[in-house]
Amino acid sequence: MLGFAWVCISVVVVAFGRIEVRASAPIGRRTRRLRRLLWLSLLMKVAVGAWWYPLGAPLASLALLLGVGLTLIEFGLIFYWLYPIERTERELPATAREYLIARLGMVWDALAPIAAFGLGALTLDYLWSGESRAAGAWGALTVSAMGLGALLSGLSISRRATPFPARCLPVRAHFLEEAQRLGRELGVTVREIVVLDGTRLRRADAFALSGGRIALTDYLLASLTEQQILAVIAHEVAHLAQRKRLVRLWLLTLAGGVGGAVVVAPFAHQLPPWGLLVWLGLIAFALMLPMQRLRRRHEREADAFAVSQYGVEALQGALRVIATLHQREPDHSSDAVHPSLTQRLQALQKFTR
Repeated sequence: MLGFAWVCISVVVVAFGRIEVRASAPIGRRTRRLRRLLWLSLLMKVAVGAWWYPLGAPLASLALLLGVGLTLIEFGLIFYWLYPIERTERELPATAREYLIARLGMVWDALAPIAAFGLGALTLDYLWSGESRAAGAWGALTVSAMGLGALLSGLSISRRATPFPARCLPVRAHFLEEAQRLGRELGVTVREIVVLDGTRLRRADAFALSGGRIALTDYLLASLTEQQILAVIAHEVAHLAQRKRLVRLWLLTLAGGVGGAVVVAPFAHQLPPWGLLVWLGLIAFALMLPMQRLRRRHEREADAFAVSQYGVEALQGALRVIATLHQREPDHSSDAVHPSLTQRLQALQKFTR
């Protein structure tokens, strides 16, 4: 019955995704609506998946993994429909496979924290309740698999890999020298600037990666002036310096969430499914809100640092070019962390004084 309910949810999500793909709207607006559809899909799956918890932690973990898999299949199909439309409108040279890998990577970024916390809490619950010991060797194998899944999901959050293929292109020496100078000002080591293939997907992006690396797409380098590129590099160097603070907060909130799950676990089996759903929702909200607030604050701080080094005009120009290339609407944010272009430009105006 529960499996049938999830299949129905997937059918509804795919149907709405098909409608959004075929809508006559800019690509930026369609992808923003698809992002909302993703969160709606997750919310409905969590509501149905809460009914699996009284059946035991192993079955609840299996339901969680099935939900993650179904979500990836749903949006893989939706983005497969979107690919020919975006390829035509934005003249993408990327193949369908390259496009789907990049898009589903963004979906996994949203799913990974849910998988890590859910599997981690269920693993501790399975150990705490003594059910794993009662099951003998099968219980030990099950709890090991659940813990490994939680660990791998958590590693994908803490260690950010390159989102696009790397290109063997040399970056200008003074870009790296300038990035290392900025890093010394902020007390962080910048080891490398990596050039990624953004041309095939028309992505003008920059990323602060793990290991003291900064990544710039070749499409970004070809679209911005030198001063604008330096402002973007300064923004990403600031993110490198902020990473320790972000990881520390993530570990604290995760420990608090898992601790709350362990405390409530002995009584969780006595809760009705709706009560369990409320409890899970409160924990998820308590985990996500501090992280989101800190990341939005980090964006403002990174903008301020870039302006302090290269002036307002360089960063404002870079933001305008990137928004235009990605066909983003100026009054709408691209995600929950980055403000809209209009809001960022207005916030930067105060530095002109």
